[in-house]
Amino acid sequence: MAQQPLTISLAGIELIKKYQGLNLEQYQDESGLWVIGYGHMIACYENFAGPLTPETAEALLILDIQRCQCLLQQCLEISLNQPQYDALVSLALSCGNEAFYQSAILKHINARQFDEALAEWEKAIVLNGRKINSLTPQRQAECALFLQGGEVGTR
Repeated sequence: MAQQPLTISLAGIELIKKYQGLNLEQYQDESGLWVIGYGHMIACYENFAGPLTPETAEALLILDIQRCQCLLQQCLEISLNQPQYDALVSLALSCGNEAFYQSAILKHINARQFDEALAEWEKAIVLNGRKINSLTPQRQAECALFLQGGEVGTR
């Protein structure tokens, strides 16, 4: 019987919330991107006139997480357990789907080269061409969560 695709756990969502923080007003982040809510990157077609409600911020986060989960379903060639999956969703959400898809981290994970993946992961603190030192604790937490998962299976 095929393994059902994972979905992010409550612990994974809490990790994302902790490191993204909640901002009900739009602002420009350290990499120069306009964001709102729990790190939601504002697309050119979106207009947030005034502050969000916490409920709207939560809804945007869930939509962003769903996009990341769709990407993981398409690009992961191995099975993960829950902590590993949660860590990858957090990384993909933080980096952006395109950057994650093209990352050496994903390539190493699919090749089962986990030490190499984690070494790259800890260095993934450049967004939009700028080094963001404040990402270091988040990357360390994501790596620690991934390591909690233990062995990784094959799909």
